[in-house]
Amino acid sequence: MERSQLNLRISDHLGKLIDAKRIELASTMGTIPTRSEILRFALERYLGEDLSETEVDRRRVKPIKLPPKRKSSI
Repeated sequence: MERSQLNLRISDHLGKLIDAKRIELASTMGTIPTRSEILRFALERYLGEDLSETEVDRRRVKPIKLPPKRKSSI
């Protein structure tokens, strides 16, 4: 499969938020997701598409799925 690389510059604050989400998801996923996986999860939710089969991280043996979305308290 052809792949493109996206170079994304983020603030330190956003980087910390992404890393916090990685740690949060580790307990339910059984592994710490990569930053790339976190961004793929966010894009999957934003676009409303299941990207787990086509956008698997090359370092993973099998695709991982994001746990079901929790109800927002807002």
